[in-house]
Amino acid sequence: MDETGVIERIEFETVKEDLQHLFVTALHEVRYVIAVRVRIILKNGLVGLGSATPNDKVTGDTLESMSYVMKNVIKPKIIGLDITNWDCILQIIRESIADNSPAKAAFEIALYDLRAQLFQMSLSRLLGGTPRNLYTDYTVSLAPLSEMVEESCELVKRGFNALKIKLGDHDFEEDVQLILDIAKVIPNAVSLRIDINQAWTVSETLSAVDTWTKYNVNIDFIEQPVKADNYSGMRQITQRSKLPVMADESVHTFEDARELIANHACDLVNIKLMKTGGISQAERINQLCEMAGIQCMIGCMIESRESIAAAIAFATAHRNVKYVDLDSVFMSRSKRKGGFESEKNMLRVTKKAGLGF
Repeated sequence: MDETGVIERIEFETVKEDLQHLFVTALHEVRYVIAVRVRIILKNGLVGLGSATPNDKVTGDTLESMSYVMKNVIKPKIIGLDITNWDCILQIIRESIADNSPAKAAFEIALYDLRAQLFQMSLSRLLGGTPRNLYTDYTVSLAPLSEMVEESCELVKRGFNALKIKLGDHDFEEDVQLILDIAKVIPNAVSLRIDINQAWTVSETLSAVDTWTKYNVNIDFIEQPVKADNYSGMRQITQRSKLPVMADESVHTFEDARELIANHACDLVNIKLMKTGGISQAERINQLCEMAGIQCMIGCMIESRESIAAAIAFATAHRNVKYVDLDSVFMSRSKRKGGFESEKNMLRVTKKAGLGF
């Protein structure tokens, strides 16, 4: 019996990496990259890597709960299985427990790494991608207004030509004015992406959009302006806004995306592997969006290198992914290499087999 693809053992490692500076959104503060790295080792000696990042405000996970699920729920269900029974093993992971999408994503990423290695090709190529450079934005997190303006200028000097601006913590009028102030001090060619993280109302959002468009601010989209479950509000904004509206926290699953699209409640969708539970469901969501004429962004939490590498591979394989928000690699102080190359705002997948570590 050929046991080439049989899972022999699974190992875990908790990762904690300092950030260059505190990262703040309307939902939470982040001081470190916190992740659980998983290693799936096959009987033939191949090792697949994946990682999971908890986020109690978005996916409902803590490091403790996520680690428990990975070690005590998912691991026992797949140890000894053959990954060549591909659809079966992915289904087992999906159905192992409700929710817990980051834990599931880590296992999926490691399995996709192994599958690509078995076929002796990069993950990007396995997913149908061709080598191409991706260009990520960089997120300006919440801080005193003057500091956010100053950081925007510094990021442009570093080579970023798209900035994601976090709003929702200051007074509404201050937030609106902040975007005008940033636009005054950066080149017109630099685009802004406005991430409100569920902090506003419908009327506030539409008022802000009217002001920004009146002054011709170069804005790609506004992201998740109202609460994640406020589909009615998302629909009202989408149908009345002069700027494209992106859904983020509103879309975790295929069913979420289908409902939003059916209700014309977004123009764009932010796909994050930590929300979808991995690559397989991210592909389903992207395909659905593409069929509906809705382009996607590949985004991330404050994640470690393995999951960012998987997200880069995913983006290179899907032309419907128009926007890239994979900046956490630039926020970490870690010197770890592998998986991809980066320079200024550019990300490029490795040609090595699998994830490339």
